[in-house]
Amino acid sequence: MTRPLSVRITPFPKLTGRQHSPPMRVAAYARYSSDNQREASLEDQLRNCRQYAARMGWPAPVEYRDAAISGSRSDRPSYRRLLAEADRFDVILVDDLSRLARDSVELTTTTRRLTFSGVRLIGVSDGTDTGRKGHTAEVGLRGIMSELYLTDLADKTHRGLMGRALDGASAGGLPYGYRVTTAGGREIDAAQAAVVRRIYADYIAGASAREIAMALNRDGVPSPRGSTWAVSAIQGDYRRGIGILANPIYMGRQIWNRSMWVRHPVTRRRVRRERPESEWVVSDRPELAIVTPELWEAAKAAKVRRGTGTTAKRGRPAKHLLTGLLRCCDCGGPIVVVDGTYYGCSTAKDRGTCAGGVRVNRRHAEAAMLAGVREALLSDQAMRAWQAAISKQLVAQQGQRDEAKRRLAQARRERENVMAAIRAGIVLASTKAELERLERLCEQLEAEASPPTQVMPDVKARLRRIADTLASRSAASPAVREALRAVIGHAVLEKKNGVPVARITPSELLQIKMVAGAGFEPATFGL
Repeated sequence: MTRPLSVRITPFPKLTGRQHSPPMRVAAYARYSSDNQREASLEDQLRNCRQYAARMGWPAPVEYRDAAISGSRSDRPSYRRLLAEADRFDVILVDDLSRLARDSVELTTTTRRLTFSGVRLIGVSDGTDTGRKGHTAEVGLRGIMSELYLTDLADKTHRGLMGRALDGASAGGLPYGYRVTTAGGREIDAAQAAVVRRIYADYIAGASAREIAMALNRDGVPSPRGSTWAVSAIQGDYRRGIGILANPIYMGRQIWNRSMWVRHPVTRRRVRRERPESEWVVSDRPELAIVTPELWEAAKAAKVRRGTGTTAKRGRPAKHLLTGLLRCCDCGGPIVVVDGTYYGCSTAKDRGTCAGGVRVNRRHAEAAMLAGVREALLSDQAMRAWQAAISKQLVAQQGQRDEAKRRLAQARRERENVMAAIRAGIVLASTKAELERLERLCEQLEAEASPPTQVMPDVKARLRRIADTLASRSAASPAVREALRAVIGHAVLEKKNGVPVARITPSELLQIKMVAGAGFEPATFGL
């Protein structure tokens, strides 16, 4: 659904008498991220923007600020809000263009977007002004320079950490069992070291990582993050050298530079990549050994025997139909397959901190869910609910089109005023920019006011296709999982009178209630 365009139309000055330009609408954006900057940097940047606005005779700017967020990220909250509200302003001020974005593509795209919308972007300190002819080349050059700055900063940071690691000092995070002494220095924390030795001893004696986590939680031992222990914190991954049973620092061997972070070219999110072993920096630190090499090797051999040498990759598709769909009513933890027969609370299984212990037969639950959803989808009630939702959406869109028509009529009148002024020979410095802005606005509002091209969809056919998908394929099929999640959304598993029941939150289509192992009862349909 297209968001209504928020535009303030300023009447064109009358053709007689003294001419007055409308007040400028000004915004200012500030950001800092580097360790060498601080919160006061935001105020410094904004002060420069306020002073510039005052010198130009403009009102004080509306301020947007992002603290401790890299300019290479496009998901900065205030930055996104500024772009969404950009049509409220005539000018956006920044201390310099690197504050707006440090990615050359992002900076160029944003500048083009603002220019197209008639918003002028000014860098107060670097002198950039998109109101000048030829600003495109200047913006592109500054974007490249900002991106090179980030690359150079990353290289220098890595080089400094490399020197620290080669000297045997800490160049990364602080593992459980240690405390910081000086910059790059650490020593054994006696209380936490005792927990580490307990974990190794219990694991070698035959206890699983899950049993160890539950025992530590039962005894009230704080976890590395101060909450409860999880299996992943204990079991770890030898390939990445993380987890108490897989981190070689516990036997006095420090390994740095195992991996690196790279930024995805489209999403701009950081992605972890493993480095070849030839690039690792390995140093022996016997004074940091908490367990003996013999104990370390014994735990490693136990992990290999049990087939738990690595941790499962994150982000893999769910193997079972209801995994990740159901939640425990007692703790809110996800419901997962706890053995070959049952779904149960993962928090109770892995941490032992959930006392609910609700369980449901896997085959009964999956069969009941699929059968019930198919029945509910093909009911007349479901079809009426979906048709009502679509009708409601179309009515809302019609209201938006009516508002767009009203704004379009007003914009056309403003455009005609400008044309009349030009024909009368009254041409102000801002006449061309005002006319271009109104032309763009009319074009945009004409698109919003045009009648919809879509018609009421064949609801019954769509419901039938979803139902057929649920009926014709295995419960392990990704298509079935996708169809099911599209329909029912979220569910909470609880017990009523000793019977497992899933309370379903619909995905704006229907509300259903499933009694595992005892049939499926459609409930009230809602939107």
